[in-house]
Amino acid sequence: MKLVVSALFLFAFNASTFAAGNGFNPNEITYVVTMSANEKTTSQIDDFSAFYHVLVEGNEPGTLAWQFFRGSDEKIYLIERYADSDAALQHVINISPGGIQEKEFGDFSDHFVIESIAIHGTPSTRLIESLEAVGLPLEFRSTISGYSRN
Repeated sequence: MKLVVSALFLFAFNASTFAAGNGFNPNEITYVVTMSANEKTTSQIDDFSAFYHVLVEGNEPGTLAWQFFRGSDEKIYLIERYADSDAALQHVINISPGGIQEKEFGDFSDHFVIESIAIHGTPSTRLIESLEAVGLPLEFRSTISGYSRN
């Protein structure tokens, strides 16, 4: 009986901690983008990746992280973390026609072939519609539980 009461207390404590906003942002959106190099050398990919992450960092204050990784399978993986759907939507707006990063996204597409984008979290309807309009291969993965630190 004590074990059940302890478990219920622990669950209630954790639920209230999450609800209070301590340690978990239920609005965070994370993308895992799987790509391959688009006929570019390793050096060209590395240089462009360094340029592009600085561009995003400077133009998108709601972006929590933007990291490129190289896998042993020669794929390139991009992790994008956004504070919420509005921050993720701002990136879509920035790279869209007329956006402040339209030209640079063209350069991005010249360096990378996007194979898939796995979107983790609970995106807004507006974000989903904007992403689907771009026509890229998307997978949506809903949150079960977890925590996030900035």
